Amino acid sequence: MTAIRPTESELRELIDADSYNSTLNDINAKYAEMDKYINNLQSDILSIKDFEKDMIADKERGYDVGTSLDTLGFQKDSLTIDHDFFVHMKDVYIKKLYGDLYQYCDSIIEDALAIEDIPSGFTREQIKTRKFRNMIPYPPPMIANPAATDVNGEPIEDIPTEIPDPTAKYDMNEIFALINCTTSNLRELADDIGTFTERINSAKEKESRGFSVGNLIMNLESQKQKLTLEFTAYIERLSKFLDQNKSFSGRCLNRIQLISSEIVTAEEQAAAEDATEDATNNGTV
Repeated sequence: MTAIRPTESELRELIDADSYNSTLNDINAKYAEMDKYINNLQSDILSIKDFEKDMIADKERGYDVGTSLDTLGFQKDSLTIDHDFFVHMKDVYIKKLYGDLYQYCDSIIEDALAIEDIPSGFTREQIKTRKFRNMIPYPPPMIANPAATDVNGEPIEDIPTEIPDPTAKYDMNEIFALINCTTSNLRELADDIGTFTERINSAKEKESRGFSVGNLIMNLESQKQKLTLEFTAYIERLSKFLDQNKSFSGRCLNRIQLISSEIVTAEEQAAAEDATEDATNNGTV
């Protein structure tokens, strides 16, 4: 007769670590491609500045440059705003992805710590830090603000005495490490939930022998059911959370692709003209 697999194995099988990493790879690829278009925008801005210099020189020589300086200035300012927006947006949303995942992992760890023994000589916070595998906390820890005092060491009015640690860096490498930390803690929680089965069976056996166990069995079964429901909710939320961020990264990439195509290089224009000419000669246009 085939033995029934323990509950923790069934819960462990719900953890699709390969899928989580695959989705993060897709997100990472889109943000990496965004960097290419951000660099294109920066290049476009520099090209406009160079063209502006040429127009200024022509104007000083007496050529009628019309409204070109005004329109070029407007175009440069618009692209600068777009460039700065996308740089900031990418930074904000990578931090948001890390922060949400960090809080998610924190909830899993808290559930596990609620039923795990704290080893002698360790505090609960030390064990929690170990479970986080030294991941960068989110939000970042506060540190003393070196700009909060003057040269005499006196506090400067309206300057905060503490600021978020500027050395706390959140990037896709840290997010990959955090998802691995999260799946590891999910596995630990699955194993912790599995320990209820032995305790419930032991309590039932004691009760059958005449021990007055009160509501022990009911309480353990209720606690196990609650943790199991929370565990399956964690699994469902994690998949949806990563898929939502994948879709968002795709929308961000589409937006910057559209904007960064406003100016083309001479090489890109020549390639486009050659393609059009070839299509015409082949009768496809």
